Parts: sequence; structure tokens; C-alpha cells
Amino acid sequence: MIDVPDWLDAPRGLVVGVLRFLWWLAWDVCVQTVGWSIGWCALRVVTLGRYPQERFGGVDDAETGTAVLVEIVGLVVLAVGIWWLAGEWP
Repeated sequence: MIDVPDWLDAPRGLVVGVLRFLWWLAWDVCVQTVGWSIGWCALRVVTLGRYPQERFGGVDDAETGTAVLVEIVGLVVLAVGIWWLAGEWP
């Protein structure tokens, strides 16, 4: 005999799987893609083209420390730019 909790386990697992996929997608797009792109440009301007050594789309080729640093710089530059354009900190 199938109990009601057995019927609820399948949809819960599906929802958790979809939410994990959306979390991965948001992380990949927001942090890695946007953060790397803005951070790469900002660091190349500040260091006169010396850092990071990886190409513009080379987030996958970069070492973990380099990737994290560039992504954090990119997100900080994005936040400061939004703050500057908005005229006030949220």
C-alpha cells in the first residue's frame, strides 16, 4: 500500500532538483560571467594589461585564487558603479 508521504517525496525531490539547477545557473551567470567580465576589464586597466594573464573568456583556465579575486573585484566594481549612478547606497 502506498502512503501519502510516499506521494509527496517525488515532487519534493523534483522541486529540490530544479532549485539546485537554478542556484547553479544563477551562480554561473551572476558571479562567474558578470563578475569575471567586469573584474577582468577593471584589473587590466588598473594593471596596464598585466593581470590577469588569462584571456577575457578564460575563467575556466584560471587558477581558483585568481578567478575568485577577479570575480570579487568585478562584483565590487559593479556595486560601486550602481551606487555611484543611483546617488545613494541602498
